Amino acid sequence: MSRNIFILALEEQQRKELETLRHADELSFHGLLDVETLIEPESFSFNRLLEQARQELKQTTGSVGSVDAIIAHWDFPTSVMVPILCKEYSIPAPPLESVLKCEHKYWSRVEQKKAIPEHVPDFCSVDPFASDPLGQVTLDYPFWLKPVKAFSSQLGFKIENAEQFHAAIEETRQAIHHFGDPFNEALEHVDLPPEIRQANGNTCIAEQIISGRQGAPEGTMFQGEFNVHGVFDQPVDKGAMLFDRLEYPSSMPEGFSGG
Repeated sequence: MSRNIFILALEEQQRKELETLRHADELSFHGLLDVETLIEPESFSFNRLLEQARQELKQTTGSVGSVDAIIAHWDFPTSVMVPILCKEYSIPAPPLESVLKCEHKYWSRVEQKKAIPEHVPDFCSVDPFASDPLGQVTLDYPFWLKPVKAFSSQLGFKIENAEQFHAAIEETRQAIHHFGDPFNEALEHVDLPPEIRQANGNTCIAEQIISGRQGAPEGTMFQGEFNVHGVFDQPVDKGAMLFDRLEYPSSMPEGFSGG
């Protein structure tokens, strides 16, 4: 009997590629909601999308039987929906709190500071709707300013003076609710520490600019054990100060990859 794999916002080209996997004949791949619903809406409610996914799973399993895996390959909201749905179907998945710690830029830095303080840039939270947001900044210029929840560098600004800061705050106020409001809905599914409760989805993080080579491990966490599959280099686009591609194999020193 095939195992049923549900993938949020699965595209047809991805389905074809999945069918080339070893033992794919033992698996049945099912899309769960579509790209237009999950990735491209002008506005959305996290809880409403979660309920739509629940209903679609219920309807589909009526004909196919079991739910053996639920996978996300996009950013928020799918990345946060998966641990909730997996828990409801008793499928192994990361705890929701651990996923939110990674998704929330400020919460992530707080946790990093606890574990590896010597490697974490200085940072602080900034309420863009405060009467004096600049008064909350504890960093010297230049620094990055970005929402605690965004992706692809949306609403990310390099701030070199007060004029740039105030312009960035105005732009942020206009657009931060697109992800901030639904992210707040997601945060309501866990008990938040007091300082994170204050730094909600419509809050920003200011952080020191760092330099050096950029790379990232690719791997899996299962039953408390992290396995590295490979390490990528992330070369920086000097014009935008952002990485513009992934390169594999990595040129990082062997110790970086744990090899």
